[in-house]
Amino acid sequence: MEITPSSTTSFGGSAGSGGSGGSGGSAGSGGSPGRGGSAGSGLLARFVHAAARSAARRPKTTVALWLTLIVACVALGSSAGMRTLSNSGSGTGESARADARLSASGLQGPATENVLVRSSSPQRTAHAVAALEAGARRLPAVTSVDGPDRSPELSRAGGRTALVVVTLRGDPNNPDSRAAQVQQFVDGLSARDHGVTFNEAGSGSEDNAITQLVNNGLHRAELISIPITLLILVLAFGALVAASVPLLLGLTSVGAAIGALGLVSHIAPNGSSTAPVVVLIGLAVGVDYSLFYIRRERIERRNGASADAALAATSATVGRAILVAGMTVVIGLAGLLFTGFGVFTSMALGAILVVAIAVVGSLTVLPAMLALLGDRIDRGRLWPRRRKARSRRRKTMWQVLAAGVTNRPRTALALAVVILAALAAPVISIQTAEPGQNDVSPNTPIRIADRAIERAFPGSSDTADLVVSGHGLHRKQAQIALRKIGRQGQQITGGRGAVATQISRDGQTALLQIPMPESSLSVADHKVQTLRHELEPAVASAIPGAHADLTGDYAGNLDFSSRLSHVTPLVIAFVLGLACILLVATFRSWRLALSVIGLNLLSVGAAFGVLVAVFQHHWAQSLLHFQSDGAVVDWLPLFAFVVLFGLSMDYTVLVLERAREARLAGASASEAAAEALGSTGGTVTSAALVMIAVFSVFATLPLLEFKQLGVGLAAAIALDATIIRGLALPAALTLLGDRALAPARPSHTRARGWDHEVSVAAIGSSND
Repeated sequence: MEITPSSTTSFGGSAGSGGSGGSGGSAGSGGSPGRGGSAGSGLLARFVHAAARSAARRPKTTVALWLTLIVACVALGSSAGMRTLSNSGSGTGESARADARLSASGLQGPATENVLVRSSSPQRTAHAVAALEAGARRLPAVTSVDGPDRSPELSRAGGRTALVVVTLRGDPNNPDSRAAQVQQFVDGLSARDHGVTFNEAGSGSEDNAITQLVNNGLHRAELISIPITLLILVLAFGALVAASVPLLLGLTSVGAAIGALGLVSHIAPNGSSTAPVVVLIGLAVGVDYSLFYIRRERIERRNGASADAALAATSATVGRAILVAGMTVVIGLAGLLFTGFGVFTSMALGAILVVAIAVVGSLTVLPAMLALLGDRIDRGRLWPRRRKARSRRRKTMWQVLAAGVTNRPRTALALAVVILAALAAPVISIQTAEPGQNDVSPNTPIRIADRAIERAFPGSSDTADLVVSGHGLHRKQAQIALRKIGRQGQQITGGRGAVATQISRDGQTALLQIPMPESSLSVADHKVQTLRHELEPAVASAIPGAHADLTGDYAGNLDFSSRLSHVTPLVIAFVLGLACILLVATFRSWRLALSVIGLNLLSVGAAFGVLVAVFQHHWAQSLLHFQSDGAVVDWLPLFAFVVLFGLSMDYTVLVLERAREARLAGASASEAAAEALGSTGGTVTSAALVMIAVFSVFATLPLLEFKQLGVGLAAAIALDATIIRGLALPAALTLLGDRALAPARPSHTRARGWDHEVSVAAIGSSND
């Protein structure tokens, strides 16, 4: 199909007019609300038009304001300081209540660091232990040191192996900085005495090790992803300058958001996963939105439009699509705020911030840059431009596919559904679990230390902590009852060791630490539920007026999973409902909105199926360098759903916007679907390759949860850019016909610039 350049849609008039009355269209609608436009879509188009026009008329001021925004975000975020999410602040339900009670009563035990000392002779080990104990006691972060001299059970292998337990000062939920002091001292001893091996493990050193792994991984991801992204952009544009602009916008958007995380942390404390998520999403959407915009502007220029008219037409179409796509991503991420989990709130706010910054940059600083560069954006061209006539005679792969899909829409849609359903089938067997030992590569120092300490001093250190609240718990009768309840709890768990009992000074809180055996998550969950079912009523019966709550790692994991199962349907309903409203308001078709949502759900389900197939089994372990624990990280499915649902809308909205243009220009439903797929083929393919490249780099990070996130997002984008966009969406548009995008009477006004009506539907000569 060829639509002549004279078939144009109204982009809107000057600031005061809102459009030409002769054309009958509001700004950006191309027609009356009843004939393919809407008040909502017209309002969006006028907003985007105003922002782009203002930026293009004052390009230097706009760029200066953008740079000022970045500097301000970094400066204000740095001056505000970073509040981090503590372990006690990340719980929920009964375990969170118990943790809060422990913290208030002063019974929460201090953080400790375990240092394993080994050598070939008992004398050398004893000398090293003495040096370690003497030096550790002088550290400001340390309250006490326990070693073999005080506790003979901390010596093994005839004195050649010893364990030193270092107790830290301060909040046990945030021991990282104090553990770092101990680690630095131990590293110094290890460097001086090469005949002795020191292995340190503890909650603080583990947090520090994971933070270091994340930071190193992010640095490596940036070093790898930036050149790959630039290469893809160079191949997409064929010019160095044009390729550099999207990358710069993506990097500056990420830089501003990372800088502002300090401010955001005072709304919701920052979690360890927030920065990687900001980099992951920010770089992907920032580059993609810019790529959409620049590709369309260059096409308009090649078709003979003036610089002003090309920018105006681009803002009316792609600019509007970027705004709708960005709003959809934000809506999806906002659903995480309803979970009540600090880690989700932190990631959601950080990701919303970077998406908002990327959208603002795409709608303002990008038009300003294009206005400043003009035709210089094609500088650094690597190969000569193809002649237009020759280009028109040769159909692209996407144009050939579009013709086939729209000629046989039912077959194409059925094929797409079968492929996606087959990929989604493994979701039936999905298992989720809290990140555990296998979350970090077994070759990292912290895991080597864990294994060494466990081999030398075997025995699970996990406990189920029963927190009893009441009055007079220090009395003899209450203590007898507590000991009896402790023995009952130990019979339930079967854990080794004695039940440790502590009572607060005021006698209002007691802590019973019941040993837990090493067991699978399902067995541990059953034991936690049994403890709660039997011990909590026993406390109320034995001690009048008292009640109990159970906490500990296993109890916290169970509460997290329980809360997650309750909030997940609410989050999904929120995301789908608002996305449907936004699509209906934008395209004026509830049938189209429901079809798009259904296709996106299929795409997300297929991505989850790939995730399960890769990470719940062992076949990909050597390829991705991980150790499978037979489960997907528990927070990942919900987080991935909201992110994927938003990101998958990017390409869908772009294709729908192009189909809408064709309909406004008088094309039939099947012609519009074919034109939309064929004309956006190069743009969407390039954008998808950028996202896949960025996400795939995250699959190389050392933490299992980020590997899973990278693989899941990359798989979803690949499926969305091929199966959904190439088969399902054009087939659905063809089958829906006028029920998807109603035809409208086109305008015939020529494009002349920002203050006149602009041609945006000369699609026949605008193929990528």
